[in-house]
Amino acid sequence: MFESGLEFLRADFHLHTQKDKEFSYSGEPNDFVKSYISALKQANISVGVITNHNKFDKDEYKALKRVASKEKIFILPGVELPVKEGANGIHTLIVFNPDEWLENGNNHIQTFLTAAFATISNPENRNTKCCYDLKSTLEKLEEYGKDYFVIFAHVDQGSGLFNECGGGLLESLSGLAPFRKRVLGIQKSRTRDNINKFNRCFGYIPALIEGSDPKSLKDIGKGDKQTYLKIGEYSYAAIKFALQDYKSRVAESLPERRHGYIESISFQGGKFDGQTIRFSSELNSLIGIRGSGKSSVLEAIRYIFDLPLQTDKEYKESLIKNIFGSGGKATLSVVDKHGKHYIVSRIYGEQSNVIDENGLDLNIQPSSLFDGIQYFGQKDLSNSADHENGLLEILVGGKIGKSAEITSCVKELTTSVSQLLDANKIPEQIEEYKIKKSEVEHKMSIYKEKGVAEKLKKQTGYTTDKAKLDSVKGRIDSAVRELKKCYDNNKDVTLGLQGVESVYNSDIIKKASDILSAIGNEILKIGEAVTQIESNSLEFADVVEMLSKKIDGLSDEFAEIKREIKDDTLDIDGFVKMTEELEKYKENLKQLDERAKSKKQIESAFKKAMRERNDILLEQFNAYKLEIQKINESQNELKITIDFKGDRDNFKSQMKTDFRGSGISEIKYQYLCDTFRDYVELIEDWILCDGMKIKEIISSSEYTKLDKKLQDQYADLLKNQVSNNVEIYYHDKLLRHHSIGQRASALILFILMQSDNDIILIDQPEDDLDNKIIYDEVITAIAKKKQDIQFIFATHNANIPVLGDAERIFVVEYQDTTIDISQGNIDLKSTHKQIVDIMEGGEEAFDKRQLIYTSWK
Repeated sequence: MFESGLEFLRADFHLHTQKDKEFSYSGEPNDFVKSYISALKQANISVGVITNHNKFDKDEYKALKRVASKEKIFILPGVELPVKEGANGIHTLIVFNPDEWLENGNNHIQTFLTAAFATISNPENRNTKCCYDLKSTLEKLEEYGKDYFVIFAHVDQGSGLFNECGGGLLESLSGLAPFRKRVLGIQKSRTRDNINKFNRCFGYIPALIEGSDPKSLKDIGKGDKQTYLKIGEYSYAAIKFALQDYKSRVAESLPERRHGYIESISFQGGKFDGQTIRFSSELNSLIGIRGSGKSSVLEAIRYIFDLPLQTDKEYKESLIKNIFGSGGKATLSVVDKHGKHYIVSRIYGEQSNVIDENGLDLNIQPSSLFDGIQYFGQKDLSNSADHENGLLEILVGGKIGKSAEITSCVKELTTSVSQLLDANKIPEQIEEYKIKKSEVEHKMSIYKEKGVAEKLKKQTGYTTDKAKLDSVKGRIDSAVRELKKCYDNNKDVTLGLQGVESVYNSDIIKKASDILSAIGNEILKIGEAVTQIESNSLEFADVVEMLSKKIDGLSDEFAEIKREIKDDTLDIDGFVKMTEELEKYKENLKQLDERAKSKKQIESAFKKAMRERNDILLEQFNAYKLEIQKINESQNELKITIDFKGDRDNFKSQMKTDFRGSGISEIKYQYLCDTFRDYVELIEDWILCDGMKIKEIISSSEYTKLDKKLQDQYADLLKNQVSNNVEIYYHDKLLRHHSIGQRASALILFILMQSDNDIILIDQPEDDLDNKIIYDEVITAIAKKKQDIQFIFATHNANIPVLGDAERIFVVEYQDTTIDISQGNIDLKSTHKQIVDIMEGGEEAFDKRQLIYTSWK
């Protein structure tokens, strides 16, 4: 038992046996103990207190305890004692520490009972009151110097505390010195007014517990309510502490686990070879001296989940290598929030593998099994808390993803700028080609004057036709490539509903499938058309080849014509080339004219991509606003504000870096930053408006340098986003004005209070926080949230496992070649000793714990 730490087990604090006169048993005397324990087991009772009226039978108790232990049931000794107050006496359940009251074969319980009924005959009758009133009872018990606690039985019924005591009597009892220390519970309390009355008189409310008060075997465990105790071992001390910490340790039903968690980690090879560490789904603390290997367990878990490193990457990667060793493997057994089990394993240097409870390999990231996993290595808390935007990402738990559409918009903007840069050169290119065309035409005019053009008319005609066909062929080849690529990228769209069946919407799915089938038929036609066009393009190429062969066949004729032209001043072959060049210049001018007409379309595409990018950024901003609103409303320590593209200082600093060497002054950078919200706006002015706004701010020489930098860097600049300005206030003071330790405190407090994470791993938080914050705020947050979040800490600070009431505690010790893990929990005496011996402030933490719960704070 308790291999995963503290467990909730059913307890019955008011049990009678056959030694009680009111208990009826008709079976074989020798079978009673076995039958009794069987009845406890059938009622799922794991902790029972034998409280016969005015009597304790040591031999029966020992027999019950012995048989019960074989069934993993724990039995404590007690008595139901009617003290003198009230008309019928107050029935008081006294629970004794057996290690003290029955030590060395003694029976101090019977000694006390003998004294309590010294002058009374027939003490075993349930209505027989003892000699002592409540004050005397507590005083006599205290004289023994042995541990015990008191529970008032069936308090709202006859012989119960509230039924027998009026307000005045209750107030008189409140002055009893041992009362607050010893009275740990009231049984079968059903009236809120009486509970409030108890609180007014005594200044606290004890645990509200149940007991079946059976009169026969069949009555064991009966009742409309039950009590469950959270304990980590079968001991009087664990049960007593559970009652003292009843808000966390006592429940009417088994708490429902609603989050995912790690059950265990097992190792093959490496420093932990052969060991399996079993975790609680709540608070786990790894303790040990410095350098003992505590961090190694957290790093192994991080490595298996493939969680990113924030700091000390080189050191932690070498640590992982040292933990696993060559061929080392670690395996996590995990449970998601739906109760499904998975195995996650990783061999050092390989990828992690996830296997479901049916043995199927899942091609998923291990961390996707959980709603959220937060990991902070040593000093990560303070480093994370040093930047507001990065801190916000941690606070919202990565809920606001980076949209892939942003990348698409940036790509469109980059393409548009590239095209516009080319388009802006078109007038210059047109002028250049016009000049070249005029020069060629001038040269050719000489040939015309001398009649050479006429003689070469047939050859130049062939050459012109060939040039035209080559140009068209080039455009056809380009069109075929684009059409084929488009078809190949979209031909599988019709498979979207393949194999889809719906239980509730079969008619709609059928209709959608029919439409998709029709679309598929049309796409198929497109594919056939592309194939036909491709075939036609090959035929076109054959035609061009036919012309080439025809020209080749006329080569002798053309050579004869050239020989007939007897003019050594003319380059006859050059004239044919000029004819070809002239045709190319005409084609280039035609294409440039077409591109000039399409510039408006490119400008429109740029503006559209710019608008869409801003819409996406605004959508992300609004998503952050919504999450921030939730954060602000969920607690009072942190308050966050956010301003769209508001991080102007960082934008200006980035500009100064990107435009270094342009000669722009500090004040002009500020004007640029005030004028343009981001680089996209600045580039819009530069590329679409010839820098009209920019030129109003900087000089012409500065603009010339800036223009060159924009041409060289526009693709990178368009990727940059001006961050939203995030202001985080901690206790109404800007976070950046706090110390690093206070910033880390703000971060951990917020993370601990959120319900969006299943698992939180933190390595030595005390390195970033002071003891006062750990005690005053962090421990409170852990205690409040550990039922909903699995915490795994590696720590030197004893307050975390002790005051956090750790369900699981691991003592880590580094040996020569291995790291050994001793597994325990906060209820185990052996673990207590290890905490005191190993941890800084261990003894003080236990003293503080004792003070808290004996003072009923």
